[in-house]
Amino acid sequence: MSQTTLRRKFAAGLTALATAAGLVVGAPALVGAQATEQGSSASLGSAGSAGAPPAAPAFRPAGGNEDPRGNRGVLRPGCWYDEQARSWVQFCNVWSPSMNRDIKVQVQPARFNGNAGLYLLDGLRARDDWNAWTRDAQAHRIFLQDNITLVMPVGGQVSFYSDWDRPINLGGNLLEYKWETFLTRELPVYLERHFGVSRTNNAIAGLSMGGSAAATLAAKHPTQFKQVSVFSGYMNPTAPGMYTMIPLAMFDECRCDPFAMWGLPGSPRWGEHDPLLNADRLRNIPMYVTAGSAIPGQYDQPSSLQAVFNTFNGIILEGLSRGSTLAFQNTMNAAPNKATFNYRTTGIHGWGYWNDDLIAARSAQILPEMNAFAWAGY
Repeated sequence: MSQTTLRRKFAAGLTALATAAGLVVGAPALVGAQATEQGSSASLGSAGSAGAPPAAPAFRPAGGNEDPRGNRGVLRPGCWYDEQARSWVQFCNVWSPSMNRDIKVQVQPARFNGNAGLYLLDGLRARDDWNAWTRDAQAHRIFLQDNITLVMPVGGQVSFYSDWDRPINLGGNLLEYKWETFLTRELPVYLERHFGVSRTNNAIAGLSMGGSAAATLAAKHPTQFKQVSVFSGYMNPTAPGMYTMIPLAMFDECRCDPFAMWGLPGSPRWGEHDPLLNADRLRNIPMYVTAGSAIPGQYDQPSSLQAVFNTFNGIILEGLSRGSTLAFQNTMNAAPNKATFNYRTTGIHGWGYWNDDLIAARSAQILPEMNAFAWAGY
């Protein structure tokens, strides 16, 4: 069977699953209604692979001295500068006892040595060489003049940034996947020691898979994360149809066993990682949550058959995200909460929109909640 045929079957499966799940209204309406993350094939993860839609447009931060305290001009142990991203971003190898290997993390130190941190999580297609927030988006430029350290873990393909029940087989390599342990126990020790980031003064944000994971990690570790931003996340993975959709997308990406993550569908571990089911634990945490309409917008101008395919998948996937986000909002609003929901009138699953979402979240919640404005360092 050709790759083109496989992709057509997979896209058809996505449409059928979205309709069956009741998250969108009718398959024909999807082309003008809703979306998720897009790439060279349908996915719940980032679109930073070959054939992916274009990256976000360049961001121009305000001018000024970028390193007034000399904090950014010092390489920490195990680190080297990111010559492509620049903007004082360092690659750092951080040893993970739980995963028994070094985990690469990209870090942009705070402008004025502030102790606030912002964890930025990637999507399902997370790569092993960089975090897409520094390539497909402009996170390092957006926060260049702010008093907050960006923490961007590299890797974690299909992981949902969780601790897996069993090791994952990636391309013949059997790896321990203990991402929650790394992000909440191991990495904070390194960041506090070498970058001055407090273990209790952090925000967390992510797109798609990373958005769902950001909400889950904040719910489970509220003393570490004081604010959470979710862009096009999947906020109800235990909803009808998602038990099929998520494993299907994971297998399409990694050709690995998706049930090595949380066990078979319906197991308690799935519920533990469902933001909607954890709503009570999130109501006291400021949240900035977005989803697109799945109507193609300013960043969607396909000029090739591959781009048309990517756009179609983005429409389907954002529809799933929109539906689950609305369900999450309804559950959150059953009691007082600190969440802000922003639904774009256009936009499918793509980096241009997530870049805009991060810009909006920065001023609306991240900097105010973390007291990380540039002037906070004076």
